[in-house]
Amino acid sequence: MEPMHEESLEPNAAGWRSRLLAQLTGRGGGRGGGISLLAGLILIYVVMVALRSPDFLSLASLLDLIRSGAAWTVVALGVLVVMVSGGIDVSFLANAILSAYVATALSRWFGIDSLTFALVVAIGVGALVGAVNGLIIYLFSLPTLITTLAMQGVIQGVLMVFLGAQPITASRMPISLRNFGTDVLFEVPLGPGYIGLTVFVIPLVIAAISTWLLLNRTAIGRATYALGSNPTAALRCGVNLLKVNLVIYSYAGALAGLMGLMMVSDIRLVDPVTLVGNELFVLAAVVIGGAKLTGGAGSVTGVLLGMTLVTLLNNTLVTIGLSASWNRFFIGFALVFIASISHYRAKLRNLRQLNFDNI
Repeated sequence: MEPMHEESLEPNAAGWRSRLLAQLTGRGGGRGGGISLLAGLILIYVVMVALRSPDFLSLASLLDLIRSGAAWTVVALGVLVVMVSGGIDVSFLANAILSAYVATALSRWFGIDSLTFALVVAIGVGALVGAVNGLIIYLFSLPTLITTLAMQGVIQGVLMVFLGAQPITASRMPISLRNFGTDVLFEVPLGPGYIGLTVFVIPLVIAAISTWLLLNRTAIGRATYALGSNPTAALRCGVNLLKVNLVIYSYAGALAGLMGLMMVSDIRLVDPVTLVGNELFVLAAVVIGGAKLTGGAGSVTGVLLGMTLVTLLNNTLVTIGLSASWNRFFIGFALVFIASISHYRAKLRNLRQLNFDNI
């Protein structure tokens, strides 16, 4: 009698453990496996919150989550493009508030109460700051973290010292900006009042589609993935590093400017210190969504799911009985956990390919 194979004796429990390990290590699911795992985690968390607070599963909660996460998702899409190239940008929130401040101040100075004018200025200023980042990184071959961290300090200095930036309150903001923060695409009755889908969903959809097209349907996008995967090989194949840097950092800066205007319209306050300090939430969402810190990986779908998880944590911890102070703990833990998995997957891949340089 022949001995039975080991796998024939494996119980179902061991089977699902093996499949889960395959998802985590990248042996079974690839990029899609990571996305499905993240979607599963979101579903589990939603069920936990719903069991604690049944009212959470409502149209009002969904619309509120879309509103609170739209601006952050827009800027996360720009961060994704930079991280796919193998870089990292920590100046995006400083850039966002600078762009929003300049757009609001110029609107008041010239007496132009136009949302279109404010959007053009904010996106233009953001793109310009991003282009400067990309140019400095190219010319001096500086680490992207150092360059963008320095840019963050420069922007804060310009706002606080040279411009003498004082908060611009709602009463001094153009009416078009205040309306931008409250307008909805449609309303549905809810109790004695109404709830609606914020107009912020329009720039969010535009940013998501534009980012997908940039990364997946352009030569710049292919070069961006190539640089993140193997910069030496990409440069040998003729990738124009200056052009790629200018495009991706300008694009990320433009989305930062758009995000800044969305945020100040939502909170009805332009404050130089409003956003800076919350970079962890955005970076965590992008990494949790599948972007590698070393570059070469990442998707729009992953960012949308990663930001969904971060937004849920930011808005529902109190619902399940925890203080909002736990937000940073859970998001920081998720960032370390996902980054560790990413490193482990890369280590296994290098071992399989007999590449010992990064082990």
